[in-house]
Amino acid sequence: MNPHTGKQKKSFLIFRAAGVALLISAVLASLFFLFFPILHSEKRLAWAFVWHIRQEVVPFVAFMQLVSVVILITFFIFALKLYGILKREKEELAMAVANLEVGFYKEFPGEKGKFLEVNEGILKILEYTESEFFKLKPKDIFVDTSDYAKFIDLLFLRGVLIKEIRFKKKDGQALWALVSAKSFRNEHNEIQYNEYLVMDVSERKWMEEEMCLAYLRFESIIQNTPNIAIRGYDSDNRVMEWNHAAEILYGYSKLEVINKKAPDLVFGKQIKDFEDAFVHMKNTAQPSAPSEWRVKNKQGRELSIFSSMFPILQSGKVIEIYCMDIDISGRVETEKNLNEIKNKLEGLALKDSLTEIYNFRYFRERLAAEFERAKRTLSPISVLMLDLDYFKSINDSFGHQFGDKILKQVARILKTELRTNDVVARWGGEEFAMILPDTNRTDALIVCNKILELFRTRNFGDMTNTTHLKCSIGVISYPEDPLFSVEEMIDAGEECIYKVKERGGDGVALYGHEIEDKTLSMSQDSEEDRKRYVDAVKKKLSFYAVRSEHSILEAVYSLAKSIELRDRRTREHCDRMVEYAEQMGKLLKMSEVEVDNVRRAAMLHDIGKIGISDAILLKPAKLTPEEYEIVKRHPVIGADIISVAGFLKDIVPLVLSHHERYDGLGYPRGLKGEEIQLGARILAVVDVYEAITSDRPYHKAIPKEEAIKILKEGSGTSFDPKVVNFFLTIIR
Repeated sequence: MNPHTGKQKKSFLIFRAAGVALLISAVLASLFFLFFPILHSEKRLAWAFVWHIRQEVVPFVAFMQLVSVVILITFFIFALKLYGILKREKEELAMAVANLEVGFYKEFPGEKGKFLEVNEGILKILEYTESEFFKLKPKDIFVDTSDYAKFIDLLFLRGVLIKEIRFKKKDGQALWALVSAKSFRNEHNEIQYNEYLVMDVSERKWMEEEMCLAYLRFESIIQNTPNIAIRGYDSDNRVMEWNHAAEILYGYSKLEVINKKAPDLVFGKQIKDFEDAFVHMKNTAQPSAPSEWRVKNKQGRELSIFSSMFPILQSGKVIEIYCMDIDISGRVETEKNLNEIKNKLEGLALKDSLTEIYNFRYFRERLAAEFERAKRTLSPISVLMLDLDYFKSINDSFGHQFGDKILKQVARILKTELRTNDVVARWGGEEFAMILPDTNRTDALIVCNKILELFRTRNFGDMTNTTHLKCSIGVISYPEDPLFSVEEMIDAGEECIYKVKERGGDGVALYGHEIEDKTLSMSQDSEEDRKRYVDAVKKKLSFYAVRSEHSILEAVYSLAKSIELRDRRTREHCDRMVEYAEQMGKLLKMSEVEVDNVRRAAMLHDIGKIGISDAILLKPAKLTPEEYEIVKRHPVIGADIISVAGFLKDIVPLVLSHHERYDGLGYPRGLKGEEIQLGARILAVVDVYEAITSDRPYHKAIPKEEAIKILKEGSGTSFDPKVVNFFLTIIR
């Protein structure tokens, strides 16, 4: 508010009082002039002279004076009421402005500028008191004084200016305000003062910035989405968005299609269908189901796209429609080729002459096509390989004609029990193969169990002779099994059948899974037999080496589990070894590959014990020196076994050296200090701790505190001190 407001108000009150007094005096004078000669006839003197001279005029004049006084009084009362109304309206307006938080101030600009008048609104916006505000200069309330100077210069030129500018609050915080300013000048065109109306628009400015950022993020996502062409249309079916992928797919740049009806450009015969779908979406405000369309690019090439359309709504009304397109021309072409292959194969001799089901030639071709489809669409597929058990004995007992009849019955049952889109083929002799599209391993296993149950409960043969059948089934499933070609799948199926037959047949084997773990008992084997067994294990791993790394690991871990089955305590020891070894690797900041190697080495560190007889390995008494020497061979045997798998070469030194000592007195090579790999030094500490804190045939478990004491005593001699210190932080 203005500091001179109080003085002005006082002057106004004095002026109003003087006016009232003057009006009352005029009224009294008129009355005196009218009634004094009549009331005081003895004092007529001059009045009588006037009365007699203007006897007709004076009463009229007096009457007019009285009317004028009445009119003046009425006008004065009306003016007072009008003033009261205007005052109330002014107060209400001031209150409304205050509620709207609109600030007002008047300033004298320039370097020596000052504030002339302010209202509560500006004080509230900038959080100043009135006394604090009048101590400031006008430029002090702006964040940037250069912005203020530019504002003043522009206001001087225009006289009136509306602009958004940043103000500075009392605490230094900046805020955005919408300013309406007017410059008042004198007759010499000199600025007398400037008036400002100020409205805080910080929240709106923040919302605008957020909306701008959201739009930029949205635009960035649209433009940088790879392989998905995005088209955006307004409600009039004109293009308003066309991302980079759309430019590549359709051949038109964004500038070529903006504000045009792109369907006219890219849609051919289906343009009417697209327009109908567009109108339907505008009316329903519901996204449409994804569908395939035939379009053409700028070069006139026809494409097949898979498109999704969805609306953008505002207040329940469709304002924009977006389309997301994926080029599926390759898939359509592949399916076309697949149909051509199918038609071509049907024209060939694809049936087995005996069983009248497909033969192995058709099976290979169909499997290749279905496998490619599964990889392309990321859908599952399973293959069943079935071999009749002991079928030779049926032929020998009942003759080949009876055997052929059995094969026909088996083929008929398989075709009946499987789905219409499944493929059943005779692989050769008494072997059958089945392709189950869109079937995962779990569902394929259900089918296998159903087939086994049918074979066990049904009689095969004729009126003269009947027999029950048993069969061995191998199951291969993609993508569960890491196989990447038809030949690999067929080889894997035959391998699974071999596993079942090794265990007596009449069962199912899943690729990469053991059917049954059998306890190894070799306590009575001779040393020569044991060497042959180790060699057989190496040969088996060599066979697995042609498979993927995943399959090799499963085979190796399976062998490691066979050691665990001989002694439950060994299994628990191995599990804890793996856990501790992994924690140590991470604590010592080893790389992910190194941690993985240590974890694998912990799992396989005792795999060489398959070359040690149970009589020695499970001996409850203390070993003789000769027996101890035999046990000391297991690191070498283990390293020799896993060296067959080339990709495990990095863990061979860890398995070989996990019994080396830090002082060089360990075995098998007597390595010392840093000559021993860090992973092997970790295994040495973890192995000893697990061994002495677990029950063994030759000793009882010792308490944790005593085990820690043993590790500390062996630090620097048996163990790496650094590894010991880190390991103690884990177990404490």
